[in-house]
Amino acid sequence: MKEKIKNNNKIYIGIFLFLLLVFLLSPISGDDWGNYIEGAKGFYHMISQAVGMWFTWEGRLISRILINILTYNKWLWNIVNSIVIVGIIYYVNKIVNFKNKKIMIVLTFSTILFMNIFTFSQTITWLAGNITYLFVIPLILIYFYVIYNNKYNKYTNILLVILNIIIPMFIEHMAILLILLNIYFIVKDYIKNKKINKKILLFLLISIFSFLTMYFSPGNRIRSSMENLEFNKLSLFGKIIYNIPNFIFYTYKINYFLIILLVIGNFILIKKSINNKLIRIVLYLLESISILFTVIYLLNSFNINIITIGNDNIFVIIYFIILTIINLILLIKNKQELASIFYCMGIVSNLVMLMSPTWGYRTSLATYLFLSICYLIIIDKCYKKNKIIEYSIILMTILGMFFYLIFYISIYRTNLANEKMIKEANKNNTSRIELIAYPGFAPCNINPIDQYHLKRFKEYYKIKDDTEIEIINRNWKYIIFYYE
Repeated sequence: MKEKIKNNNKIYIGIFLFLLLVFLLSPISGDDWGNYIEGAKGFYHMISQAVGMWFTWEGRLISRILINILTYNKWLWNIVNSIVIVGIIYYVNKIVNFKNKKIMIVLTFSTILFMNIFTFSQTITWLAGNITYLFVIPLILIYFYVIYNNKYNKYTNILLVILNIIIPMFIEHMAILLILLNIYFIVKDYIKNKKINKKILLFLLISIFSFLTMYFSPGNRIRSSMENLEFNKLSLFGKIIYNIPNFIFYTYKINYFLIILLVIGNFILIKKSINNKLIRIVLYLLESISILFTVIYLLNSFNINIITIGNDNIFVIIYFIILTIINLILLIKNKQELASIFYCMGIVSNLVMLMSPTWGYRTSLATYLFLSICYLIIIDKCYKKNKIIEYSIILMTILGMFFYLIFYISIYRTNLANEKMIKEANKNNTSRIELIAYPGFAPCNINPIDQYHLKRFKEYYKIKDDTEIEIINRNWKYIIFYYE
């Protein structure tokens, strides 16, 4: 037993070191330039600026404070972010208690490696998106672990109160997910004990109050009065109809690794619970169609437009709505309580976004992770040890690690070359600077092409306002290799 724990710890350490290396190689980008400037003004300003934004622009107080602190101290972010991701993998394995621990740790890590590459660039290596959308995930998993397993004591009670205060102040849809989780645990406890759990009720009230403090902040109201005015005029039903194509795209189509897990997991559930041969074949075919859509997405990403199917296609919408319902029914029919909870957490994380005008790869992160956990649970329960499968998974994971190492070494070298050109241009008072473009799936907005990011980029590198910046596509080969 001790030997197994020691081996598992070696895997966690290996993952931590790999992530740390990637983050050391990754430069700050996009909004990070402006956030660094705010952080450079000192700790007092970091806090006062975050409080000021609560009054003038947004209510995400906790994530804003962390962004200000960690962007300026990127060395610290490199370490903390590595711990956060290892923490996610650790708590997933702690909550689920996988039967095949070693290979499931590797597979859980693979969900990070093989998430959509744009999701990776927006939530793993871009500081602003990472701190806002990823840092909250291990906090929710810790909260879930303590309550689901009734690990109450005076220390965990204090921790749970703190989590109910800070989680809602990261991002809106995670705040609503926490509130719904509290309601679920109250109902579950009431069914079991025939009385309301006052402790969880208190947690619910704290989480609601924290969410309202964030959502109805003066800054949020000012921002919503300035942005997305046409969307805000829509009725509740109108917003839902408008966003259904976004829900389908960001829940299913972009998440190719999730679709593989989903199809394998649902094939297992169908085989176990559907006796009628014809219905079983129909369900197999229905599940398999989802692979087609994600393959089309991948082909389109490489400008291979053999076939294009719009997100607003009525048949696509009907198909994915039916698939979502069938998948939940299969989980319930197979009495997969824990998997069903994670499935609902994943779907709800994006359902909440139906009320939002702002979608992106980063907003779907929680959906991707929670749905992946759901199907890892199913796969683990039915998996029988097979060396060929295990070696294949390990090889796939190593290849994924090499891909990101090569890519981020190339990004690091490109950044060094660009900074050298900027330094020389500033020294020689040059009126025009040519910079090497990064690939589109590098950390978010790393190419300063819009007015806002160009302004912040110049401030960060102390470039004069009237200096012309030109981004040139050169020195990259096969997308991930930089050459001089």
